Amino acid sequence: MASGNEQAIETAPSSHRRFTVNVAASLASLVISVLVGLWYTPYMIRHLGVAVYGLLPLANSITNYMTILTIAVCATVARYITMDLARNDVENANRHFNTFLVVGTAMAAALFAFAYVFSSFLPRFFKIPAGQEQAAKYVFLGVAGSFLISTIANTFQSSIWVANRFEVRSLIEASLVLARAGLIVLSFRIWAPALWQVSIIIPLVAIFGLVADVAACRILVPSLRFRLSDYDRTKLPDLWSTSQWLLLSQLGNLLFVNIDLVVINIVMGPVASGRYAPLLQWVVLLRMLMGTITSSLSPPILVRYARGEMEALLRLSKQASKFLGLMIALPAGLLTGFAKPMLGTWLGPAFPDLSGLTWLLLVPMAVEAAQNHFGNIVMATNKLRAPVLATLAFGVGNVVLAVLFTRYLGWGLYGVAAAGAITSLGRNGIFSPLYTAYMIDLHWSVFLKNMASSLAAALALAAAAAVFSPLVRPGSWIRLGIGAAPLAVAYAGLMYFFALNDEERLTLRKIALSSLRLPS
Repeated sequence: MASGNEQAIETAPSSHRRFTVNVAASLASLVISVLVGLWYTPYMIRHLGVAVYGLLPLANSITNYMTILTIAVCATVARYITMDLARNDVENANRHFNTFLVVGTAMAAALFAFAYVFSSFLPRFFKIPAGQEQAAKYVFLGVAGSFLISTIANTFQSSIWVANRFEVRSLIEASLVLARAGLIVLSFRIWAPALWQVSIIIPLVAIFGLVADVAACRILVPSLRFRLSDYDRTKLPDLWSTSQWLLLSQLGNLLFVNIDLVVINIVMGPVASGRYAPLLQWVVLLRMLMGTITSSLSPPILVRYARGEMEALLRLSKQASKFLGLMIALPAGLLTGFAKPMLGTWLGPAFPDLSGLTWLLLVPMAVEAAQNHFGNIVMATNKLRAPVLATLAFGVGNVVLAVLFTRYLGWGLYGVAAAGAITSLGRNGIFSPLYTAYMIDLHWSVFLKNMASSLAAALALAAAAAVFSPLVRPGSWIRLGIGAAPLAVAYAGLMYFFALNDEERLTLRKIALSSLRLPS
């Protein structure tokens, strides 16, 4: 039993080579998601129309609020299991694993029953296109079922964290993206395109993902076993001590990042939310790119903290903050500056007028990226109260500002985006770096410098791209790539030679060199 555990733990402290493998695989999965997303959104708009298509992202937004509790519970799994196995305590890891699995499954079942009842009242709360009321109910139930299945799968995904094998997760995610798109195309060819097909396909693909996660758990960490006899009521206080704060944090996060389409649908209607939704896909993709890196950092952060390796933890957190912020500033700046030809190429001539929104939606993402891994440090220390209350406060503030700007000041879609930008910079650019520096005994300004440099880099690159944007005619992704490539190369060179110090450049070279060697 111990040998299986030791094998899992040996891979947990991420070497440069293991980190590179994880990130490369995650980036490959992300590229697949981007390519499919570039095709999927205009495909769905052409076949369903803007207003009907808008019901899909709206259903996702509503369902996110239905899963607050289960996500809060499942988010604790990796922390406890990883730290148990870091201490070579297989028995305790299995008790945590099975206790959380039983509780998460019970919550998912109860919440789906609630979702079924709530679905009957959708037309009373939201503006649904005429004749699509029943279809909206089916889509909501399908998306809700998919989310709740995923929350059960999260428990088994803890094995990927423990083994530090994120390339396995990337393979599963890429397969799910391709399966969902392929099945939708097939169904639209067999039957007339309609929402009912999507409502069936989404939960079916989620079930496939659950099966894949169970298989991965069995292979990667065989010492983790599903046994009802390992359900331990004495572990419930562990669950509650962390999840009570994660529940509030999840609510705050959803109010912070997931309120846009709900406010737009209620205030401006389904057509406006259908036009705004495609722009949010770039926000989601940038957050996925952040998650690609920060998820690979989670195991080494948790293990270093569990083993008391604080100096290594501090060095990792400071370098990650600078690297992530400057890295996300690159796509955020290019997408913002080239927004008009990009939207015209992607969605057609009806969308370039929304290009101004990208400054409010995408530029703040560079700041968010620079502090994205701080959540892993908070989870490791289990000091959740202050950041959770702050997240909740900023989330409520986002809702208040969004309603104020749209309903009372008449700013329309720009009001929702402006509310998000203001609260994002306040939470991610000021509170999070200050609190994290205080929590791990660093000078208060250490991370603030990285926030400022990330924001400045994104703004400068976006401004430079906006100057060249009129020279790029919409209609060709190749032309867009040729226009963006020189700026991307110049940006990378400037950041490497002038924004990084010698130690940071050495770390990047080690990561780059490790990518040329096969993983052990």
